[in-house]
Amino acid sequence: MPTRLPFALNSYGLPHSIGLLATRGGERHPAPLDLWALMDAARDLNLAGLEAELTPEQVRKPHTVRDALQARELRFVPDYMVILNSEASDFRAFLDAGAAIGATVVRVTLSSILCGDRRALSGGWDAYLEAVAARLKEVLPHAEALGLCIAVENHQDATSDDLLRLHEMSGHSPAYGITFDTGNPLAVGEGVLEFTIRIAPLIRHLHLKDYTIHFAPEGFRLVRCAAGDGVIDFPAILDIVRANGHDVLPGIEIAAQPTRTIPILEESWWACYPLTPSTRLIAALKVLWERGRPAHEPYSSAWERGADSTAVSAEEWDIMQRSVQYFRGLTEKSKGSGHA
Repeated sequence: MPTRLPFALNSYGLPHSIGLLATRGGERHPAPLDLWALMDAARDLNLAGLEAELTPEQVRKPHTVRDALQARELRFVPDYMVILNSEASDFRAFLDAGAAIGATVVRVTLSSILCGDRRALSGGWDAYLEAVAARLKEVLPHAEALGLCIAVENHQDATSDDLLRLHEMSGHSPAYGITFDTGNPLAVGEGVLEFTIRIAPLIRHLHLKDYTIHFAPEGFRLVRCAAGDGVIDFPAILDIVRANGHDVLPGIEIAAQPTRTIPILEESWWACYPLTPSTRLIAALKVLWERGRPAHEPYSSAWERGADSTAVSAEEWDIMQRSVQYFRGLTEKSKGSGHA
């Protein structure tokens, strides 16, 4: 078997295939992939790891997950989702399971906010960050004792300032890190490379996600695509992250099925952000002006067009396989140039 590609399969790139998302007509996948099938898929794609959720049963019996991963020679990044949606004791139990499985990084999200749109958040963003920081202070010492990093994702909700501020608010713990989603800086009006550079020392995990960008009356749209078909400069990002001193296993993720519309032309959207220099927008706007596709250009996925389960699943796998092929080519090119 060829050497494993040093990337992980991110299960969220296959939302219909894993049973997370029904078709627009309400049809569920007839045989959704469970954790074991996802492990097999990662191995069959010749990848080095997998990122996925754990069921409550798997949290209680982590040795079953550990043994299955070891049998397939896979690394693992467990996903916890929104950090405030459960008690600190539940998260500590999850951390125990992650350590028992052999993980070194667990990924968490701050909120369920998408498209950078904080307007529906009760109490405001600052108060919400304070609550997240308080929860992190409750669990970071436990993670540190286990040798784990809690890597907070920029899940279309947080700016680079927010992630750096959380590091400070939670006590500069060595167990605090960032899961950097490469497509999401655009959703909060930041340039991707600028965002990467600002948070680089804290990046412990990567979601390598691409988007095409389209003009829209409200601002712009971000549309899922295979890696290399959109606007993200993956070689530059990988160079920055590989120089940060951490053993980062990048995950290959395909964006969500629904198109994300970023309403940067609506004043009420901006009212939920602190005042920042308008020059901070330049990098994101340059991407829009240089790479933006016309507002009238078709952009919908098979899921958005109301296709059936077979077609939606086939499209998910096609985009994932093309993305893996892109990173395989990038890795081979890097080795050929002596920069591997």
